[in-house]
Amino acid sequence: MRFIALIIAVPIALAAVLFAISNRGLVTLSLWPLPFTLEVPVYLATLVALVIGFLAGGVVAWNAQRRHRRRARRSSDRVSYLERELKETQVRAAAAEKRLAEMNRPVSGTGGLPAVTGSGAALPATTVH
Repeated sequence: MRFIALIIAVPIALAAVLFAISNRGLVTLSLWPLPFTLEVPVYLATLVALVIGFLAGGVVAWNAQRRHRRRARRSSDRVSYLERELKETQVRAAAAEKRLAEMNRPVSGTGGLPAVTGSGAALPATTVH
């Protein structure tokens, strides 16, 4: 990306320098209702006008993108909120699963499995609460 910017910037800078060297004559600038006049080289007047136009275009483009920046900021805030909610829900689910596992765990005995006797008949497991 820097290489592309360099390819574009160098010729523009070279053209500006050549323009400044070629147009060193003076021009008088004045604004009608004001009594002030200013004599500046042609290249300076032209380059200042170009810079002012470039900055004005940048301000207009930046202002036009305001709606998209606001939407992106709101979406980012919403994502952050939902991520926090997801983490809180996962913590609550893990705590609920832990409580459920503790409630289903037998306190003592054979773990709730029927005891098998030598004759194959199953006896009920004894659990003390």
